[in-house]
Amino acid sequence: GKSTHLASLIGEKGILVANEVIRSRASILAENLTKWGLPNSIVTQNDPSLFSLLSGFFDLIIVDAPCSGEGMFRDKIAVKEWSEENTVLCSDRQKRILMDVWPALKENGILIYCTCTFNPSENEMNVKWLTERHECESIRLDISGYTGITEINYQGIYGYGFYPGKIKGEGLFISVLKKTGKQGS
Repeated sequence: GKSTHLASLIGEKGILVANEVIRSRASILAENLTKWGLPNSIVTQNDPSLFSLLSGFFDLIIVDAPCSGEGMFRDKIAVKEWSEENTVLCSDRQKRILMDVWPALKENGILIYCTCTFNPSENEMNVKWLTERHECESIRLDISGYTGITEINYQGIYGYGFYPGKIKGEGLFISVLKKTGKQGS
């Protein structure tokens, strides 16, 4: 859904590179984008570390990070698969992904970080961690026209919680950063 929406927003003047490391999911993603009929999308199946080779290439990067899935607790499988150990594993994986893709973002480019969990160690703490290592600023969004979204301010880092019961659908977290330094910064 995110990829088809982005491809539509970009239009024919831009290119969407959608990366999915899991082969079966990458095939489904490619099929969905093909059905959508927009010629401006490419599906890759790469380790995120390879994107660091594309220094300063992207204007916008969305990291839809693999997470512990607390936002999907309506599903019994998500509850069964959740564990404290998995939240630590996910947080570490998310940090690696952020560090891997950061060099590929242009100066003044935008990184959107999102998960389907509520765990601060996977969300705002990871965003704060990234800002302590790279030149960037947290972007505060105007959500005044949207009900049910919870603004989170964690040590100057803005994030947004979408909680079941307050919004329609599953839960998620999103935060937006602007890269203020050079490609490697």
